Amino acid sequence: MRRRGFVLLLCAVACERTPPGVVKEAEFGVFFGGQVQELKELAKELDPTRQQHGFRVTFRAPLAHDVAVVWELVLPVTDKGGPRAALVGQATAQAGQSLLDVPIAFRTTDPLGAWHAKLTVDGQVVVDRDFLVVAPPPAPKSAPKPLVPRGPASANP
Repeated sequence: MRRRGFVLLLCAVACERTPPGVVKEAEFGVFFGGQVQELKELAKELDPTRQQHGFRVTFRAPLAHDVAVVWELVLPVTDKGGPRAALVGQATAQAGQSLLDVPIAFRTTDPLGAWHAKLTVDGQVVVDRDFLVVAPPPAPKSAPKPLVPRGPASANP
């Protein structure tokens, strides 16, 4: 009888395990050099040639079927208080994909402050973290072009 109870207990424990999801790794941050830098602070850079940020999902294997991807960015509380606004979007990871990038761009109206990023893939939350949006660094000042010295051949008679 003890042995039978032990076998039933093992079976119950094995049945309670949830199968691993389709996601191997999920990240939110700045795309840089083929990687994602998961920074605590993101500069509110409006020029996508200077900085791109968003979500990256790496799947365990090429997908056997299409998978729903839903993202949400919760903005800071306004000065007036009240509920926080959120930006929500969705994408579909296609069958056969092993990697999905979801780039997101800042808008001029987006506020600075504490934001929250959440990403759900195939019904499972895979990213759920806070980050801070800060003012971008000042644009580099362009150096004045040096004057080209004039030689004797360029002098006017």
